[in-house]
Amino acid sequence: MIKEILEKIKLIFRIKVRFDLPKKNKLLFFDEIHLSTAQKIFKRKFNILEVRYKKIYFWIYLKQIILFDFKFQTYCKNYIKFTSPKVIITFNEARYQMYELKNTFKNINFIAVTNGLRFEYWFTTNKKRWPKNLRCDYIFVMNKYYGLKFQKLIKSNYLTQGHFRNNLVKINKTKFRKQFLYISQVHENSQHIDHGDRDHKVKLLNLINLYLIKNNKKIHILLRRSKKNPRQSIEINFYKEIFKSNCVFYQSHRWKEKYNILDQFENIIFVTSTMGYEAIAREKKVACLGPPKHYRGKDHYFGWPDPDKKKYNFFSIKNVTYKEIERVLNNLNNCSQTNWNKKYYPILKDQSHYDKNNDKLREFVLRLL
Repeated sequence: MIKEILEKIKLIFRIKVRFDLPKKNKLLFFDEIHLSTAQKIFKRKFNILEVRYKKIYFWIYLKQIILFDFKFQTYCKNYIKFTSPKVIITFNEARYQMYELKNTFKNINFIAVTNGLRFEYWFTTNKKRWPKNLRCDYIFVMNKYYGLKFQKLIKSNYLTQGHFRNNLVKINKTKFRKQFLYISQVHENSQHIDHGDRDHKVKLLNLINLYLIKNNKKIHILLRRSKKNPRQSIEINFYKEIFKSNCVFYQSHRWKEKYNILDQFENIIFVTSTMGYEAIAREKKVACLGPPKHYRGKDHYFGWPDPDKKKYNFFSIKNVTYKEIERVLNNLNNCSQTNWNKKYYPILKDQSHYDKNNDKLREFVLRLL
């Protein structure tokens, strides 16, 4: 009880109060996450409804004080009425509160742009937790298969977009042929890797190391953290315990630079990383070595939620054995880029799209405005 009270007090002190008024604008950005990216895409001024570090306009909130209605959702409604947007867009589809607002503002176009991969447990959990009858006008998803899953949570029109960050970075030429880049997913510390699947990661990486030693290769690792993050040393030490000196690390504190590093390598290895799927859109040769069976209580596989998982066998392991890892990594290493583009990329292309500079998204929103 005391903890809850303290958390509410902290929340109050995080709220910023403004005594001016927002200007009317046809475009409203809901939830400030990925704000700088949205500014690059739309290249125009728009209002921002900040929901994390809440910013309250006092003269809009005054009516609620008089009526003793202190709900932030009520404030959102009053803010929208005052600023009169034609389009409300978010780059965080996990905020169901925006879909609730659609029921109040039927003449405003609501748009959500998905922010990475979502697994089956995410959908089943939110189906129980989220309110019913959620609506949105348009939701841009990573691929067409996700639309069918989201439809069970939110009634909407679904359009394929790929990932908006990936779309902003020009695709560069491959520099290191016949080399493998592993996309790191070490999270808080070496005991807590990707929500508890430490055993899978350790076993997998040891088998990869055995393959590399046999083939006289090094593993190149794209680190999750930069030097500025104090936990980077934990991430590096975790890999050094397994690969010893047989690994080379790459890092960047700029998200755009990570895609440039990705482009340099011919072969990409990942487990459950969104960037692994983004590599497909960049026409890289990819190997998905995971996740483990019953991942977070649910079965998951490379290509999910496409029900036809067998067509992805060339790129993914069936189980965590040396024989399977050798098969998949040899498939990549022995396949030329020309053959990949001709024979295997067509199988994968529906998994992730590349909309250069997000032109389709921007033009779509501007037409609605």
